[in-house]
Amino acid sequence: MADEAESTTVSEPIVPVNSCFTFHRIHGSRIILSNGSRTATRDGAVKFYDNGVVYTGLPLSGHSKFVVEAKELHSSWSGSFKIGIVLIPGEQLKEGFQPPRYSPSTPQSWVWSSVSLHAGQVLKTKYGKMNLEDIKEGDKLGIEVSSDGVLSFHVNGENQGAAATNVYSTEKHVYGFVDHYG
Repeated sequence: MADEAESTTVSEPIVPVNSCFTFHRIHGSRIILSNGSRTATRDGAVKFYDNGVVYTGLPLSGHSKFVVEAKELHSSWSGSFKIGIVLIPGEQLKEGFQPPRYSPSTPQSWVWSSVSLHAGQVLKTKYGKMNLEDIKEGDKLGIEVSSDGVLSFHVNGENQGAAATNVYSTEKHVYGFVDHYG
């Protein structure tokens, strides 16, 4: 059975109270967590574009699904959302860890950005059925990892196709993340 959560990286997200997913206490410096870490608000979105990364509160395991809802968007910056997973040694995600800005060259991560899928390099120049730059307020972005490690992304509940396989084939923890620009 998949665990599901709804939240946001901007403004007023809502996560069902019975959800086991929250956002991690380690996050970008422009993120403000509230509502029991179920709401992540992007501070200074009009003025600053960086430090808007949030991670799942716990590593993903088994069949996991994590959904965020865009409640408020700003047109000041292009490339508003990047969503993906990252492999992090358990001891690394602690106080003092500075989340990177996720880019195509970020090691040990699978990142969906715009229409491209990246894993340290471009894997697919055309991934998904839509451009993430076309996300609108109210749209829901999802990360799903099957119990056998197949990663896929969702937009408004629609599966965008397999993005990677064997993501659990490591001793590192698998965290979902959203990097919100502006």
